[in-house]
Amino acid sequence: MTAYVVIDSDITDPEGFQEYVDNVMPLLEKAGGRNILMDDDALVLEGDWTPPSLVIHEFADRAAVQAFWDSPEYQPLKELRRRFSRVKVVVGETA
Repeated sequence: MTAYVVIDSDITDPEGFQEYVDNVMPLLEKAGGRNILMDDDALVLEGDWTPPSLVIHEFADRAAVQAFWDSPEYQPLKELRRRFSRVKVVVGETA
């Protein structure tokens, strides 16, 4: 069952955040994930959710997402991300 990580991010320091992106992408790929969407101008069709930046990653399943999220290699990158952005992250899995 494919799992999708949906990230609503408000990047407060684009230059600093780029350091996070440069380091997280190889780790994401190593964990079997792939980036399928990055959009700084998402179209809101209904409701009041207006993410400044919308990102979606795809993983084999929820367990793969959790393993990536909890991995020792990702922990310092989470802290780096938190310095340069505010995010909301959810995971959904196909049936």
